[in-house]
Amino acid sequence: MDVVGYMHHADLLLEDDQGLIIIGGGNYVLSIGDRVYLKRQVDGMPNRYIIEISFASNQYQGLFEDQCQMKFSGNRAELNQYLTATTVH
Repeated sequence: MDVVGYMHHADLLLEDDQGLIIIGGGNYVLSIGDRVYLKRQVDGMPNRYIIEISFASNQYQGLFEDQCQMKFSGNRAELNQYLTATTVH
């Protein structure tokens, strides 16, 4: 998935042809254009995932492992509903 945007509280919006996800809580600082690969769920932690990151600034050479919390997964319509429900108005 490609990093396509920044969300509130340093969360990141990722997108691929399967849909969108919002992640947060990683150790690396990611930029738009970086790639994130969901590898597997962390045992006993339903929203925590092991990920691999490939940085655009490094021309996608090499993968760096991290963990993140998945906060949302779905399509654009579901993203709009999620943002409406979680944004303070």
